[in-house]
Amino acid sequence: MKILVTDPVADEAMDMLRERHDVTFDNLTGSGLAAEIGSYHGIMVRSGTQVTREVIEAADNLQVIGRAGIGVDNIDLEAASEHDVKVVNSPTGATPSVAELTIAHMLSLARHLPEADRTMKAGEWAKKQLKGTELKGKTLGLVGCGNIGSLVAEYAQALGMTVIGYDPYICEEDLLL
Repeated sequence: MKILVTDPVADEAMDMLRERHDVTFDNLTGSGLAAEIGSYHGIMVRSGTQVTREVIEAADNLQVIGRAGIGVDNIDLEAASEHDVKVVNSPTGATPSVAELTIAHMLSLARHLPEADRTMKAGEWAKKQLKGTELKGKTLGLVGCGNIGSLVAEYAQALGMTVIGYDPYICEEDLLL
């Protein structure tokens, strides 16, 4: 199977694909992608590539669109369905990375790290002005309690936070908060 990968993915993913398939990496987009997609059976994308109707209609041999990540909003699902092209994603692949980054941003904001970095580089010691706050004892509200939200909740609880969550797609007894 000929597979086109248009966005950077983990080396391990590329190695796994290359074990069984003829894989090409090319950061094509838009009309350039539409012009080159014709001979490929599969395409792997991340959020940087828009798989539009134009691309799908130009893909004479396309059987599958793989999304390295959870969201498929960059793929024209209607066009894929009309052309019998399967769309798959990897909903848990980046979960720990995204959850950790979320907590890192929370800590950064609570402790004013961007401003502290700026003032330190300017030769200032703004300790009193940049007094941060502890996350322990605070309440975190999550909108979305799927894989990522649940892991963010777990990490936040480990920091001593109270977590409340809302998710219209998950019933209350299935919430892991």
